[in-house]
Amino acid sequence: MEAAVVSVSHGAIGSLLGKLGDLLAGEYKLLKEAKGEIMFLKAELESMRVFLERTSDAEEEEADKQEKCWAEEVRDLSYDIEDNADDFMLRVECESNSKPHGFKGFIERSRFIERSMNLLTTINTRHKIGKEFQGLKRRIMEVSERRMRYKLDSTASKPNSTAIDIRLLALYVDAAGLVGINEPRDELIKVMLDQDGVCAQQLKVLSVVGFGGLGKTTLANEIYCKLEGQFQCQAFVSVSQKPNIRKILRNILSQAGYVVLDQTNMESWDEDQLIRTLRRFLADKRYFIVIDDIWDATTWSIVRCALPENSNGSRVITTTRIETVATACCSNSYDYLYKMKLLSNEESRKLFLRRVFGSEDGCPTYLEDVWAEILKRCGGLPLAIISISSLLASQPKMLKGQWEDILNSLSSNFEVHPTLEGTRKIQNLSYTNLPHYLKTCMLYLGIYPEGYTINKNDLVRQWLAQGFISISHVREPEAVAEGYFNELVNRSIVQPVDTDHNDEVLYCKVHDMMLDLIMHKCREENFITAVEDLQALIGLQGNVRRLSLYLDDVIDGATLGTARLSQVRALARFGISTYTLLYQSSSISEF
Repeated sequence: MEAAVVSVSHGAIGSLLGKLGDLLAGEYKLLKEAKGEIMFLKAELESMRVFLERTSDAEEEEADKQEKCWAEEVRDLSYDIEDNADDFMLRVECESNSKPHGFKGFIERSRFIERSMNLLTTINTRHKIGKEFQGLKRRIMEVSERRMRYKLDSTASKPNSTAIDIRLLALYVDAAGLVGINEPRDELIKVMLDQDGVCAQQLKVLSVVGFGGLGKTTLANEIYCKLEGQFQCQAFVSVSQKPNIRKILRNILSQAGYVVLDQTNMESWDEDQLIRTLRRFLADKRYFIVIDDIWDATTWSIVRCALPENSNGSRVITTTRIETVATACCSNSYDYLYKMKLLSNEESRKLFLRRVFGSEDGCPTYLEDVWAEILKRCGGLPLAIISISSLLASQPKMLKGQWEDILNSLSSNFEVHPTLEGTRKIQNLSYTNLPHYLKTCMLYLGIYPEGYTINKNDLVRQWLAQGFISISHVREPEAVAEGYFNELVNRSIVQPVDTDHNDEVLYCKVHDMMLDLIMHKCREENFITAVEDLQALIGLQGNVRRLSLYLDDVIDGATLGTARLSQVRALARFGISTYTLLYQSSSISEF
């Protein structure tokens, strides 16, 4: 049985349920009324946790605004309840452990009298907690009633909105405008068409892996177009996070040239019939299939069943963000795995200038320092460069002030520009595909500033201390936490910086565009509050749960006097500031 943990989607509900159970245990000797309030809270929070999980699992476009607002209210309430529970448990423990002197010290030798004295010592605390939990009960009832009061009729139809699959843009991009694609394209084509060795005529699978926005689909499509006509059958299909296996198999059949007999409805065929038909059709043909954007090995295993082994030199390319999936695709010794790379500084410059000015020498000198900083923010990510250059090219005038405004926005929340929404959506797929426990660990990366080299051991210890790790009776907590870290590396959420002789990642970084997504989510969920200047620190609104300071200024207790710090459970400080708050017990006690 794994212990409940703090979760970005559930707030503190997971760990709180365990604490409320502890409060109901005999050692705290709650008043009867308080026990009733806690039992009510525990039952309500159990139901709310189920709702929060469902809301978190919904796609961002599908999530109802009212439900998201209600979920935020429940999370905040769970933090308030947890604070009250922790405060009560601490006070009872401190008061019970205080050593009486004189005559009280003499009678303390009697265990019966000692228990009586403890009850008397903490009776005021128990009355107080009873009143506090009554207030919390009223709040949770108000939250529940509000949702019922404003809940839309479940039978009411929601407006139809079909989201555009932005991966389509990669399939129809102008090849002349691409940069940095020729070398990997030619390398993979050479591997695909290599005629040396006994495996030349065997089915060969090439897997392209890398995080969102690196250009995996673009690369696969360039190879696909370059080799058009060299195979008897070709097909290019996309999988996505929620794959429709039957649709994928039907698309392969259709693109490969399979002709359906009259009066035959292929839409009604099940997976088995589609697989058998596809295997028979491709059995004696030299085929080339691209399976784009695979998210799990199970999907690949099913599709792989439909692709027969033959000696006709057939080839398959798969693309994925997840390294273990790429490895699963390349199960044979003659298969090949290619890891996508970021664009070099020179390639980034060429791509940016061509898309904004039409040539590499068309940029006015007064904009050079600004576009250099913009490219630095893009960090060699092709999708980011294309999105931002498109935005800049659409400006009616090349004004330095406008460019500086865009540069400044990239340093905080790039989602404010609709033109850059595609970049965020591509990166967001990596987040929505994560299980709940990894979403929490991923968002905690927002505690670190941009460009920071993260020590793996430091990170996993913080996860443990924050209660993000499910404690198992089978594995040590540290091993579970390291497993979480390795999953984030495997899913290309973090980029390895340094490894040991066993290829274990010791240090990592988060790409700037991925960090922007993380900070956007942290703001949405009130998960981490990052502060980069004193004015923002002074003007903090609402409850701060985790506070990260990226400051080089002098900070003292008075600086934080206007911020609400009672719920701060994690404090990180980066920079070279003279920081006196940590040494002032009176200020620390406010956390």
